[in-house]
Amino acid sequence: MGIYEAARNRTMVSIQESFWELYTSEEKKRVTVEDVCRNAGITRSTFYYYYNYIDEVLDSIKQKQMDLIRDLFETSNNENRDFQSFIPRFQELFIENERYLIPLVMEYKDPEFSLKYRSYIEDMMFNDLQIDMEETSTQTTEALSIIISGLVHMFLNCLASNIITLEDANNMSNGMINTGLRWVLKEKYGVDIGFKRMVN
Repeated sequence: MGIYEAARNRTMVSIQESFWELYTSEEKKRVTVEDVCRNAGITRSTFYYYYNYIDEVLDSIKQKQMDLIRDLFETSNNENRDFQSFIPRFQELFIENERYLIPLVMEYKDPEFSLKYRSYIEDMMFNDLQIDMEETSTQTTEALSIIISGLVHMFLNCLASNIITLEDANNMSNGMINTGLRWVLKEKYGVDIGFKRMVN
């Protein structure tokens, strides 16, 4: 990276950091370009060199977080992901970005983004299910959706709380699936289910 590009990246990061500091402040209801410029020590013309409007800064932060979670899934084995090796990588990503993820995803500071982030993980987990349905119905699909949503919620809460490890959460979900839910889904909904990631 050249000197110019390095300086450009530093300025962009400075703008994002200044915005985020103000955005997560309890005192600020709405962040303005003027606020960011004052906080970052830059001129308005410098800001507009990088961004067209203030919300574009938040959009860039959210896009980066989506890119990171997508990269995490896409760089693992799509055919039969090993959940035991996936857990530490997921945990590392969350810890490195928790200053963004906790407000945006866990505290619902941006409900639309929280839904998008959670839905992506749910969709990927759904893809990891080995599903064999006797018949497809709204009730069956909704039951599976509730189960997956609950698992994702548990994983994210474990990461955010730092009390229960993600490995423990995996063991609990594995136990729930294999001990109780597998039977219920088969008997009540005609669904055979098994997480490829959670195979012991």
